[in-house]
Amino acid sequence: MKLPFSSAAQKINPHAAQFLLYICSGSMALVIDFGSFMILLNVGFWYLGSSIVGSTLGFCTAFLSHKYLVFRKDKKFLKHLGKYALVDLFSTSIATALLFALVEFSPMGEELSKIISMGSVVLWNFFLYKFFVYV
Repeated sequence: MKLPFSSAAQKINPHAAQFLLYICSGSMALVIDFGSFMILLNVGFWYLGSSIVGSTLGFCTAFLSHKYLVFRKDKKFLKHLGKYALVDLFSTSIATALLFALVEFSPMGEELSKIISMGSVVLWNFFLYKFFVYV
């Protein structure tokens, strides 16, 4: 007897290991992004400026680890960089707008708001990278 979800599981399974590697490399980028955000915030930088610097450092880390480790694409560096930057610009814009809204219009502090705004882009970025950037 075939379980109703087995077809979906078979479609997801080939991507599971790659998604796990994506999460690990993204976690490394997150540590760099959030770590630099916190350092800059604690030395007196404005939270949005700190977020942009952190996002830029996280971008470099994520792009290189996703390109070479997760999706294993050694060629077309500039093409991939351009598409990756486009996706990241879109994601960073949404995450920054969400960060602003959470900080300015909710009782949450900058730190929790940053975590929520970063987490909001993780899932859809995997699919954009896999099926748009690295094709």
